[in-house]
Amino acid sequence: MFCRKTFNVLQESNESFTKKEGNRSIGKSVIPPIYHKKDKRVQHFMSKTRTFVKTRCNMKNNFSRILCTALCCAPLFAAAQTSERITSHQRLYQEGQSLFQQKAYAAAIPPLTSFIRQTDAEGNPVPNAGERMEAEYMLACAAYELKDGKSLDILQAYLDRYPDNPYANRIYALMGSVYFFRKDYDAALALLNSARLDLLGSEERDDMTYRLATCYLKTGNVKEAAIWFETLRSTSRKYNADCTYYLSYIRYTQQRHDEALKGFLSLQDNGKYKDLVPYYIGEIYLLKKQYDKAEIVAQNALSAHSSSMSHAHTAEMYRILGTAQYHFGKYHEATQSFEQYLELDTESDSHRRDALYMLGMSRYQCGVYSQVAAALGEVTTENDALSQNAYLHMGLAYLQMADKAKARMAFEQAAASSADLKIKEQASYNYALCIHETSYSAFGESVTVFEKFLNEFPNSQYADKASSYLVEVYMNTRSYTAALASIERIAHPSTAILEAKQKILFHLGTQSFANTQFREAIDYFNQSVALGKHNRQTQADAIYWRGESYYRLNRMQEAAANFNEYLSLTPDRDTETYALAYYNLAYIAFHKKDYPLAQSRFQKFIQLEKSGNATALADACNRIGDCYLHVRRFDEAKQYYTKAENMETPAGDYSCYQLALVAGLQKDYSEKVSLLNRLASKYPTSPYAVNALYEKGRSYVQTGNSRQAIATFKELMEKYPESPVSRKAAAETGLLYYQLDEYDRAIDAYKQVITQYPGSEEARLAMRDLKSIYVDANRVDEFAALAAQMPEEIRFDASEQDSLTYIAAEKVYMKGDIANAQSSFTRYLQSFPNGAFSLNAHYYLCIIGKEQQDEEAVLQHAGKLLEYPDNPYSQEALIARAEILFNRKQYDQALADYKQLKAKATTAGRRQLATTGMLRSAALMQDDIETIAAATDLLAEAKLSPELQNEALYFRGKAYLAQRADKKAMNDFQTLAKDTRTLYGAEAKYLVALQLYHAEEYTAAEKEILDFIEQSTPHAYWLARSFVLLADVYIATDKKLDARQYLLSLQQNYQADDDIQQMINERLEKLK
Repeated sequence: MFCRKTFNVLQESNESFTKKEGNRSIGKSVIPPIYHKKDKRVQHFMSKTRTFVKTRCNMKNNFSRILCTALCCAPLFAAAQTSERITSHQRLYQEGQSLFQQKAYAAAIPPLTSFIRQTDAEGNPVPNAGERMEAEYMLACAAYELKDGKSLDILQAYLDRYPDNPYANRIYALMGSVYFFRKDYDAALALLNSARLDLLGSEERDDMTYRLATCYLKTGNVKEAAIWFETLRSTSRKYNADCTYYLSYIRYTQQRHDEALKGFLSLQDNGKYKDLVPYYIGEIYLLKKQYDKAEIVAQNALSAHSSSMSHAHTAEMYRILGTAQYHFGKYHEATQSFEQYLELDTESDSHRRDALYMLGMSRYQCGVYSQVAAALGEVTTENDALSQNAYLHMGLAYLQMADKAKARMAFEQAAASSADLKIKEQASYNYALCIHETSYSAFGESVTVFEKFLNEFPNSQYADKASSYLVEVYMNTRSYTAALASIERIAHPSTAILEAKQKILFHLGTQSFANTQFREAIDYFNQSVALGKHNRQTQADAIYWRGESYYRLNRMQEAAANFNEYLSLTPDRDTETYALAYYNLAYIAFHKKDYPLAQSRFQKFIQLEKSGNATALADACNRIGDCYLHVRRFDEAKQYYTKAENMETPAGDYSCYQLALVAGLQKDYSEKVSLLNRLASKYPTSPYAVNALYEKGRSYVQTGNSRQAIATFKELMEKYPESPVSRKAAAETGLLYYQLDEYDRAIDAYKQVITQYPGSEEARLAMRDLKSIYVDANRVDEFAALAAQMPEEIRFDASEQDSLTYIAAEKVYMKGDIANAQSSFTRYLQSFPNGAFSLNAHYYLCIIGKEQQDEEAVLQHAGKLLEYPDNPYSQEALIARAEILFNRKQYDQALADYKQLKAKATTAGRRQLATTGMLRSAALMQDDIETIAAATDLLAEAKLSPELQNEALYFRGKAYLAQRADKKAMNDFQTLAKDTRTLYGAEAKYLVALQLYHAEEYTAAEKEILDFIEQSTPHAYWLARSFVLLADVYIATDKKLDARQYLLSLQQNYQADDDIQQMINERLEKLK
């Protein structure tokens, strides 16, 4: 009830003691009148309270004894002031005491603390027991006054240290106050009751009494609270208004409305309560049915105090105003007031039923039928007359409801009421509305029911309304195909229906796009654009997504044209889509190497992006950095790479790597090395880690640090032996040794290149350099012997005939004469099977075989290339061979090739391609461990398309299920299930519900399926499976009637030829 909730809100202003209670101030308190049961801690304090009461007399004697001692010693203290040592510690005490008395609590702590710590030459405390007790008392009070979080512990410790101190009464009160402001009202009550509040100073006594009264109120003892508030009101001018307010509140809760009203009216001009009491005054007038007075009170409060009232209070005044207006038949005004109430009432878990009911009825009376259910649907939570009447008017208003079960109940009531209708036309109309609202299926029947009514009763007085509802159905249904077919059957569609058709075509396009059917999506978008005169925004959106479809098909020119058209056409320019259009145009310009244009568009995207998409913003900054880098504006490039890395996105490794390259281009090699080291430590799994090591070695070469360069290159070769850059590093290592005149090491390094990377260009160069070394060292015979040992007797120095034959074949290929090129390369290999250009020839023949879809030729030549796994063409060969093996369902061999490709990949794109191939191969092999590993790697990629992300989540989720890792599987499926437009998303939504069903979480399973039905999907099979599963849920929960209704509805409306009908029949048989 609001009275309690408002009380909480009002307490925010009532209990601010800061700046109002002087040295008793410790902050605010909000005091909702809720009963708190006492816990063990409270019992402990009650026990201490009893101990305190028993020892009070002893405390008085002790207090007297201490006081006498203090008086007797006073002359001694005075005499001792002549001693410098005593003066020193006494000065600390006096200084702290003076500051404490001046309420400078923070300043008092240091001298008092120092005073307590004073010791003499033997290490004994200087202060006597009395002084120490006084000083520690002031310190404890200072902690309280300064709102120290440990003040409660400090006060308790003081009591424990000095159980007979004369300040115990006040300390108990202070401890109670701390608990009060911590909202631990039971503990506060115990401690405040243990203190003699009458012994406190008058101001503090009133403060503590107020808190005591409030504690009683908060713990539900309103009778005791009223007594204390009444007592305080009679003695305290300061709390007179507060007590009047709470006493009136208590009378209000006791339904003593006249007394409460009198008290609240007396506070109307009170500065503290003038914004708060109108609620209770208005509420009491409503209870007394004095609606005219309630309306005046609410209007005055909203006009006079709107800026100073809280949202919750303002909301309630709008509710009171709406209630008064409703009872006067002012339905338009009441609707506005209740809508203001709903908008502002954000703090409560649910809105008041009577307000929602009156809002729904006001909307009904005003003819705003589309909004009636939103209000009345929330009223039907209890089995009473209000709910019954709400159901009736929901049916009469023909509303759509988010909760299909409650909607069905409402329309069942409406159908029963309409049984007395005499006119068949009206009965048919009501029947159409009932089907529309309570349809059990999501397979298009709600689309056809109004169409049928219009065809049967074209001249009906309800025809316009039926047509409007039909448009509403078209707009809201997810059965887009059925809706489109229905529109085609209407002989004379209205403008509104044509606008609905435009939107339906757009939605069909986005569905096709989500399922990667980009050409089909373009066709739907074209049709939607053709109907653009009906809705300009829909037309603009269709053009944008048509551009996205062209972009995915790599038809960049058409994509750019569509994005530009969208930008000029869309009326709404403050959307994420508007920003993304510039983002896409920037990428198109970037790929065309039009860097100035790309840069300006990326910057425009950054200006427009307001959703906080850090990944996209970082990517845009990286691309701007690239644009500046391409035109050699290094400082600007660094600025944007730095911005991108600071956004802490997965693309930060690229930013760091590019910063290092820029430093190198600026010949700042030490900075470059520093950045590359940061890359290695901050992003250890980065795909740029390999190149980073190589560039680090090159930096050492540039600075003449050959030894460090050699060490770095060796590290690279050890960590990434199969990487193409390791070939370069190996060759450069040989060259560096050669330049250092360390010929034997150079020879060993070059031999390593030749043996580890045979057939590569680096091996060819290494052989050439070896020849020079051996000649310089006059060891020609050793070179000849080495050359004779080379694998396959590959010649490193091409003969003239070898060279000319290959060059001729290559020129034919470059001219586009593929057939002649193929025969020319074949003749070359026949003449020079181990020629200097044999690998090049195999590469071209592999490409030609792929273009001609000659799988055997591809496998043959790719195999030849992979005999030398580290040659420059090995990655292309692996891609070509793995694809063929995958298509031939030789998944184990394809997986092996994709693994090799991942190890050798020199770009993020190729690594992603390899990981995707690994995932698909492993999934189809049902190798769960490999599937999970590949999917996890793929999902860690910085730039991953939504389609690949969905695929990875789906295969990983299925693998987790097979491995009985249900929780992990659910996480993946729940992520997928957010978009049921995709096939993966639709199946995942079903699987989430199935897992909940198997776990016997039937309520959650039902909710998941009903949400799926509401979302719908173009993949009808999984929706139908979910209907069957919903029937299983109802059978398990003994709701057999509901199960039968869903199964029968599915049987009538699902037309596909698959196993669904068999599932339906099996369950219906069991329900007989």
